[in-house]
Amino acid sequence: MTPSRPSRYAIVGDTVFRHPTGRVVRPVLHAATARVFLADPDTAGRLAGEPPSETAGADHDRLLADAGLLVAEDADEPAAIIAAGRAASRDARIRNFVVMPSAYCNMGCGYCGQTHERVTVSGSHREVLAARFDRAANSGRYDALTVRWFGGEPLMAFAVLRDLSDRFIASADAAGVRYAAKVVTNGALLDARKLRALHRARVGTIEVTLDGPAEVHDASRPLKSGGGSFARITAVIAAALDDAEVDGLQFVIRTNVGVHNAGLAEPFSAALADAGLAHDRVHCYPAPVHAWGNDVTDVALARREMAATEMAWLRAYRKFGLRSALLPTARKDVVCVATTRHSEVVAPDGRLYSCTEQPLVPGVSDAHLGRLAEHGPDELRPAGAFDDWYDTVEAGETPCRSCAILPLCGGACPKLWREGQSPCPPLRDNIRQRLDLYAIDAGCVPA
Repeated sequence: MTPSRPSRYAIVGDTVFRHPTGRVVRPVLHAATARVFLADPDTAGRLAGEPPSETAGADHDRLLADAGLLVAEDADEPAAIIAAGRAASRDARIRNFVVMPSAYCNMGCGYCGQTHERVTVSGSHREVLAARFDRAANSGRYDALTVRWFGGEPLMAFAVLRDLSDRFIASADAAGVRYAAKVVTNGALLDARKLRALHRARVGTIEVTLDGPAEVHDASRPLKSGGGSFARITAVIAAALDDAEVDGLQFVIRTNVGVHNAGLAEPFSAALADAGLAHDRVHCYPAPVHAWGNDVTDVALARREMAATEMAWLRAYRKFGLRSALLPTARKDVVCVATTRHSEVVAPDGRLYSCTEQPLVPGVSDAHLGRLAEHGPDELRPAGAFDDWYDTVEAGETPCRSCAILPLCGGACPKLWREGQSPCPPLRDNIRQRLDLYAIDAGCVPA
């Protein structure tokens, strides 16, 4: 059938802009491809559901159809997106391991839902995990293997991290498959020596949480030993940006935003810029505080309030020269590690999980899928509670099937949906404001 209606995933910005070339445009995001267009007002209006102008012809429609912006009247676009997600989860060519080398954390953040004990991955568990990784690398099934070091605080078991990294790299290299790693850390234990060791261990990205300017961060994320960490963390990262031995290492600054810091976007951004972190290798993003099985109602922002707050943070990043991703640049076919058996979460005690928000969390930590030693090294992780996620979305058990940002969001968090909470990201509410900011970044001015 000839394409005849706008894609349900064509999201049109509200504001009309004048491009530096003199053209009048409106930004349009096609969520199914994560592409952004600066369209003429007639085209944008048509994609927003307005009648086409008399100048629109077959050639114009063909261009829109080629971009996916016009589709057949009877096209079931959500079914195609869900089918792609199901296939990507089933047929993944990348094997992901989320490894928690330590159950302890040296911080006592008030909104954290984990409990922490001084437990690290034992030698016997390491042997089994290394064997699982080696079999995956040599299976011929994967093009790449990735590891995300998680916690607790993973740097509390730095020796374990280095030992396993050496084994993982040796297996991947011998099998001729790509290997990449990321560390999610509170940053308090970072120093130049560790950064160089992590870089040699092929860690490409280090994600650190900073909750605001020094006084706010240090109060929100206190060290259990006493004292603050903001100044030290920012100084270590700034020094790394000038260290030739870690050239190329990327840093991500995450800010957990709640009532305690929602209004501090500008002073925080100014503090990062003053510390020397307005740099191409440092990327920032705000994330809403949410429950990990704990009560955060006194801390968390309501969804619409978080959407407005997020826009303030994105504008502040730009004002002070910090890098941040304004719009998703790729579709999210696999929403998270919990929805594919080609990913697994390994807790410090050797238990296997599908979800990163289950280990160390009271009330859900018993939702493990068994222990490392109970499963053969050739087996995928056991079936988990969220492997049927795409069937859930298809059946309409969440509102995701009818949502315009489904291709970019994937449903956000299956665990929270199952717990009766709506995990819809702020993107759902501020997508058009983000499109306006995208146009401004492109040099456009309101017409």
